[in-house]
Amino acid sequence: MTSLGARTLLAHPVVSAGPPQSSSGLCSALDARSLSAVTPRGHRGSNMPPMRAGAAPAGTAAPEDLRPPNQLLLSVVEKLFSIKPIWERASRSARQKIVRRSEEIGLDFEGAVQQLRDVEWAPRLAAATAAGVAMPSYYTRSFHAYPQGNLCWDAAMEFEVASRSVHSPVMSPDGAVDPQGDDIFRATYMNLAKGFIEEGGARPVEDAVDLGCATGLSSEHVRRAFPGCRVTGVDLSPHMIAVGRYLQEQRLSDLAPGQQPLQFVHGNAEATGLPDSSTDLVTLCLVAHELPADVTRAIFREAYRLLRPGGALAVMEMDPRTEAFKRILRNPAAYCAFKATEPWLLEYIGLDMQAAVTAAGFAAPYLGANSPRHKTVVAIKPQ
Repeated sequence: MTSLGARTLLAHPVVSAGPPQSSSGLCSALDARSLSAVTPRGHRGSNMPPMRAGAAPAGTAAPEDLRPPNQLLLSVVEKLFSIKPIWERASRSARQKIVRRSEEIGLDFEGAVQQLRDVEWAPRLAAATAAGVAMPSYYTRSFHAYPQGNLCWDAAMEFEVASRSVHSPVMSPDGAVDPQGDDIFRATYMNLAKGFIEEGGARPVEDAVDLGCATGLSSEHVRRAFPGCRVTGVDLSPHMIAVGRYLQEQRLSDLAPGQQPLQFVHGNAEATGLPDSSTDLVTLCLVAHELPADVTRAIFREAYRLLRPGGALAVMEMDPRTEAFKRILRNPAAYCAFKATEPWLLEYIGLDMQAAVTAAGFAAPYLGANSPRHKTVVAIKPQ
């Protein structure tokens, strides 16, 4: 999750003309220094004011073709990564980079994980696992450098420290690591989303659902952005839910007056089982690139069902239109490093997110850059 200069932001919602579950910290093993440039304008860390903008102007031009060049070469890469020893070697390399970077920013990666390993997890896993939650086939394959994907303790226990490592350089103009990089990155997303929510006249946020919440990093930032809001995190991995609940227990004493504890639900983001019209905000943070495109579309429809009229959907994701992202696709070595941890990358690139959001019933979305290589999309359910 690396950086390049943010585009100029315009004060109009996007009108898209063409057709078209948890986010692990191991989602990008690329070296941010090789892809970084300038910070988004107005950046002031977690105190950055909302950038009230809908990026691309309205229009009827055909969508940009974001498919990578060198299709034949990349198809060879795809086949190579289906060979287990090659995938395992690339995955080990990805993890080693993340551990080394964590040391650069003063994190004890192995120590933090070991503290979690010392917890008795069997009863917590049993309590976190909801009866009747089926695991779709896309979720049971290897990804994020874990053979079992997010359905394992390694993924859940390493999630927070890996996220802080991966995102430490994401907001830097020169790729320098910042121990607060992950917090700044997520806070900037929430500040931008909050600005769009106000701009669009959405309903006040008293209840929020964070889909693909993992252990609750993104959920925590929703709670900070909307003081007093009741936040429910939903994730398909019972391991993530168990670790998230444990971490929440450890942090209860840190809650500010009026803050509500996070609630965690084991469930499928495209069919949560939560009541209709029961929330004011649905968030999806760094999840869509981990999914088949049809699943993302189904999640947008589920978000629409969950929202009260006037509620908002907020999505933060990598932006394939940025030059930094395109450089990855033009560079076979960089693409291989990325592909080692992201099996659904090409499907995500082919997804027209704005069209998918409006097809789910939302009004034309607002779009802006919350980092030099990431976008924030906010769409409001009509009253």
